[in-house]
Amino acid sequence: MAYIGTEDVKAIREALKKEFGKDFKFSVTRDHYSGVRIAIMSGVANFYDGELDSTDKYNGRVNKFNGYTQLNHYHLHFYGAYEELFTKISEIAHTAPGLAGGKTYYCNDDTQTDYFDRAYYVSIHVGKWDKPYELNKEGQRRTLKIAA
Repeated sequence: MAYIGTEDVKAIREALKKEFGKDFKFSVTRDHYSGVRIAIMSGVANFYDGELDSTDKYNGRVNKFNGYTQLNHYHLHFYGAYEELFTKISEIAHTAPGLAGGKTYYCNDDTQTDYFDRAYYVSIHVGKWDKPYELNKEGQRRTLKIAA
């Protein structure tokens, strides 16, 4: 049964801060005792550049990134230029607790028999529904250099 403790969430939070501390700020919280929710709250990456825009498959309308989105962490290759960043965040979320002496991640899911057995669930977001992602001044300057 999926379960993650406070110490394991703390290990993920510290590992993300160690890896991305100068470039990004994260919100790392436990989600209903069975998962961890990671939200990138601010940083130097300009997610407003169109890479996180999505197209509605029913009417073809493009949904612009407005400061919040949930990522499909099973298909991080969908996110183009940010694939490497999101992959590293996912890797840290799955390995940090085990490296800190806590729970080692495992996944024994068998979807054909509707059997789900994993250590804990991971969800990755950019921003939160009530607090959008903020591009910091360094990122704005970097964007201006790239655009010029």
